[in-house]
Amino acid sequence: MAITKKRKAELITNYGELLEKSQAVIIATYGGMNMPQFNKVRAQVRGVQAEFHVAKNTLISRTFKDAGYNVPDEWLAGPTAVSFCFGDPPALAKVLGQLSNEIENLKVVGGVVGGQALDVNGVKDLATLPSLEVLRAQIIGAITAQASGLVGALNAAVGGVMYALQAKIDKEQQAEVPTSA
Repeated sequence: MAITKKRKAELITNYGELLEKSQAVIIATYGGMNMPQFNKVRAQVRGVQAEFHVAKNTLISRTFKDAGYNVPDEWLAGPTAVSFCFGDPPALAKVLGQLSNEIENLKVVGGVVGGQALDVNGVKDLATLPSLEVLRAQIIGAITAQASGLVGALNAAVGGVMYALQAKIDKEQQAEVPTSA
């Protein structure tokens, strides 16, 4: 069934809005998947703050070009699905990688992160990165460790000055106290 020009324009606008909100986009082929498999993919992708859309190649290609993304034409051949990631890109890459191992007809072909195209190996590498929460914890840990070291050094310096002042006060107090004979 042919799509009207109005509907095509709506889809391009919709894809563009999704692309603007996305941290990453992962492209896959899905030929031969059944509805229970689609439902499983959509549910798991939704669980990592993403959406899985079956896309018309010409329309999604135009959307990528309009956004300035250089996506190879061979990624948009055959039945294509696009996952728009609104949260943690490594989490989406992990989910799609696991699902492509379970579902024979789902194959990741590439993706776009930060405007840069990633081939299938790049998406696999993305999946090996720690999650955003883990990265935040690591950064906070590194900052905290540096701050703790600085606080310790400052406490030691202040403690040394205080010890020296107390020693001087004690010495002066001993000199002022007359000894009884």
